[in-house]
Amino acid sequence: MNTNWFIANRLLPRKGKRFSRPILRIATVSVWLGICVMIWAFAITNGFRKEIRDKVVGFGSHIVIHRFDNNQSYEREPFAIDSATIAAIGSLPNVRHVQCCAGKAGVMQTDTEMEGVYFKGIDSTYDTEFFTHHLIRGRFPDYRQEKEANSILISAHIADRLQLDTGGKIRVYFIQNPVRQRVFNIAGIYDTGLGSYDETYAICDIRHIRKLNNWTEDSADAIEILLHDFDSMDETCTAIQRRLPYNLTAESARTLNPDMFEWIGLFDQNVTILVILITLVVCITLISTQLTITLEQIPTIGMLQTLGSTANDIRNIFLCISGNILLKGMIFGNVIALAVCHLQQRTHMLRLDPKNYFMDYVPMMCQWQHVAGVNLLILLVSFCFLLLPSHLVTKHIRIVDALETK
Repeated sequence: MNTNWFIANRLLPRKGKRFSRPILRIATVSVWLGICVMIWAFAITNGFRKEIRDKVVGFGSHIVIHRFDNNQSYEREPFAIDSATIAAIGSLPNVRHVQCCAGKAGVMQTDTEMEGVYFKGIDSTYDTEFFTHHLIRGRFPDYRQEKEANSILISAHIADRLQLDTGGKIRVYFIQNPVRQRVFNIAGIYDTGLGSYDETYAICDIRHIRKLNNWTEDSADAIEILLHDFDSMDETCTAIQRRLPYNLTAESARTLNPDMFEWIGLFDQNVTILVILITLVVCITLISTQLTITLEQIPTIGMLQTLGSTANDIRNIFLCISGNILLKGMIFGNVIALAVCHLQQRTHMLRLDPKNYFMDYVPMMCQWQHVAGVNLLILLVSFCFLLLPSHLVTKHIRIVDALETK
């Protein structure tokens, strides 16, 4: 065993009524609390980012192709679907699925209530995984029949407002000239927790939209593209734009929903500030603990100097003491933080108000690079901060003064 480490281990206040013993425990607890809070901060930020991003993409897609115009309304101008263009887009390595859709605004009416709704028309090729995952009652409508289906999917918010349930019927008025009415059957009810979208979206057969607008069978107002890798979305959007004719444009989910993604981006700023503050608190606690142990061990320092220990030896002894506290705190902190993250992922025991947070539980998603980064940051910054008090120990404590100290 290394001599410096052996002496440091003997100087640790393990038993008896040593003044520094409770301070050492407080320092250890502060380290593992700091590690826990930082890991949880990254895990919650990652979880929120992924959940909200997936919901925004689920209602639309990663990339949307539409006509190049200044139309900012829900109802875009139609265009003919070119199979060659679709095939060229589908051949890109990051493209997972290509689907067409069309939208139209309508008003749902019961005997006592009315509600404005945006109907998203889809066909049998649509990827239904997102809505099926958030289905709470009924089933997802089947649009594979030869004739247009009258079944629709509505949100729990709309169902509660209009007092509707699966199996019921609802009258819908489409505002156009002349006004047209349709009666739909409610096949299923979904709930994503994303209030601004749940309050608006309903799913119907795209053939209804085409008939109402007098479009041809190969027309749509948008082509949605789902990707394998979200981080490569902008590069893929640029590659798709190169393959489009002059009258069509491709926009990413980040461009179509700037407010939502800017809000998500604020999470990173908050986490950065939190990590800096916690790191400083941990470092100050360790410095205070080391100085307290130093004051308690001044006679020992004098004895070690008398026996021929060098300044570097004494400095290393007290660095070992602080390192012992730091490592214990880091081990406990990592175990507790990762255990809580795993438990939350499995049980969703920590709940949230979906009206304020767009989900009903605290999402936690640990990534190994963040866990490793937190530990490395605490280790390196703490070591640098601890060099100062250990340097003061060797420079300002004389042998005579140390031996006379009681």
